[in-house]
Amino acid sequence: MRVIDQAIMNRVFDVTDELGISREAVQVPLLMAGEGVVRSLPGGRFEIELPDTDDLDPFLRALPGELAGAGWTGGRRV
Repeated sequence: MRVIDQAIMNRVFDVTDELGISREAVQVPLLMAGEGVVRSLPGGRFEIELPDTDDLDPFLRALPGELAGAGWTGGRRV
């Protein structure tokens, strides 16, 4: 498992900012683990656990769909 750094966090924010998701609504564990997962949290927040890989591109490309699957609807959770 690796610890994320600011450069990795900025890549996540690039995606969530583009979607209009508040940075305060995103929680990212500091350790990269497994295949990565997106979870819905109470209060309209989302947890984005990054996969333990050198190539985050596939996960980040899939992130908008994963957030939608966790309830993100472009401004509202379902």
